[in-house]
Amino acid sequence: GRPFASGRVDAIVVDPRAKCTIAVASGPKIYKTTDCARSWRSSDFEANITALAIDPTSSAVYYAGNVNGDLLKSSDGGASWRAVRRIDGQRIRRVLATGGPPTTVYAVTQSAGMLRSNDAGETWVDLRKGMEQYEAAFDFKAIALAPDHPGTIYFAAKYGILRSSDQGTTWQPISLITAPGSVDIYSLAVNPKRSDEISYATATTFYKSSDGGRSWVSKKLPTSRAASVMLVD
Repeated sequence: GRPFASGRVDAIVVDPRAKCTIAVASGPKIYKTTDCARSWRSSDFEANITALAIDPTSSAVYYAGNVNGDLLKSSDGGASWRAVRRIDGQRIRRVLATGGPPTTVYAVTQSAGMLRSNDAGETWVDLRKGMEQYEAAFDFKAIALAPDHPGTIYFAAKYGILRSSDQGTTWQPISLITAPGSVDIYSLAVNPKRSDEISYATATTFYKSSDGGRSWVSKKLPTSRAASVMLVD
């Protein structure tokens, strides 16, 4: 229904402190409800919003990214926004905020790697240097954080899957059944209570490792469609 009867939704976030507070990115607008979608208000932007995140330590702080490479921050629950970083010509695919203080924020681009902020989005570090040795590592597919090991990131790209244990400064490849660059990974998930339990899916197959990627089991998906999203309870 309104306001999403037509158009495209690129991102949704739910306030972890208030389940009826939801923000939605649709085209050049961010919609927000505080009453479980009974009513909405919107903020308008010049470019399509493609990524959203909420600070898990503060319901007032939101982050967003757009199709032009602008990273935006709101400190008043989405009522007003300011640009905190620009990555020219790069679509922002994901923004992730982890608990602090201070809050760590990651921004993932479509084809230019990642950035990290350790001060709630005020300054940023480019993380491309640690990835550039892996061919096609900048062709982003999916990302997952390990809640039980802060600073551990799993990053899926056309290359395969890379793992970092130091907030993205350095990366190591995970050995997969599939050869590097041979398949497209559509989704990736990590068990929030056991970060060595990793799952990913291609267009046809589900893969799971329970030992940090040293060994894998696979199952064909019961569908002709790609598994574009994966979650672990």
